[in-house]
Amino acid sequence: MKRVYLIRHCLPEFPGGEKYCLGRTDFPLGPEGLLQAEQTARALPPVTMVFSSPLRRAVQTAQAIGEPVILEGLQELYAGDWDGLPFSEIRVRYPELYAARGITPGLPLPNGEPDAEGLARFQQTLKTAAALAPGDFAVVSHGGILRLYLNTLSQSFPKPGYGQIIALTWDGETFHLQED
Repeated sequence: MKRVYLIRHCLPEFPGGEKYCLGRTDFPLGPEGLLQAEQTARALPPVTMVFSSPLRRAVQTAQAIGEPVILEGLQELYAGDWDGLPFSEIRVRYPELYAARGITPGLPLPNGEPDAEGLARFQQTLKTAAALAPGDFAVVSHGGILRLYLNTLSQSFPKPGYGQIIALTWDGETFHLQED
């Protein structure tokens, strides 16, 4: 049985300090995020490999742990028309959908990647990582896709915080959420 540590990337550098919708938009970590990455790495039990989304905020987080293996399927859901926009602009351009997503976060975004496609991509990539790793391993990915995946293991799992570590086990066929 392998232990698997899912990690949300650490805090990115938002231009002007304003929050953005980051699907595939590629912002790097800021100074606080780099510090978080070091703290996350220290809190993580030893792993044989670390896998990362190709987006810089994930790669930089993973590099604090070790030399990452980049897997495209670990990317965030593509946020369509919202991708790369500041939330202040989204609130103005899409007021009804923005308000509705505050109540139901899984509502589809205009021209965004469907949840089912993103979930299938992520699940297959996680199995690939499990096959490649000789022992316990870490996966650095993104809040939206992690929330979507974790909700398949436990109803109403909240979106992980920046740098949060979630422990799973892999029995060779199935991933299981660890309660500890």
